[in-house]
Amino acid sequence: MKSDLKKLQDKVWKECRRIIFNQYGDTCYTCGATNLCGSNHQLGHFIPSGACGAFLRYDLRNLRPQCMRCNIHLGGNGAEFYRKMEAEIGKKALKQLFQDKNKTVKARDHYEKILKEYVELP
Repeated sequence: MKSDLKKLQDKVWKECRRIIFNQYGDTCYTCGATNLCGSNHQLGHFIPSGACGAFLRYDLRNLRPQCMRCNIHLGGNGAEFYRKMEAEIGKKALKQLFQDKNKTVKARDHYEKILKEYVELP
């Protein structure tokens, strides 16, 4: 049986997928593969989920669509992800993202807060 926290995380992740896929479509952010679908249409973390903590795990700034090859087999395809992110959001925003990696929050409270925000987004 899933814990309440895991159920909350699943809801937030579902919203993240909806928002990012609506914004970026079905093209892999890092390699450009098109028409991604099913298990090949993944949501990848720029700063890996294991390293980004609760604050950035579901942060839309840190998420982009990826194919399975880039996200899983290439470990996120970090060098290309960095290059594309720098071109898209700029060095200043990228620096802020890395600084935010160190923010600490109470996970449940943070997830509840962003879920309320995300359900309102297109």
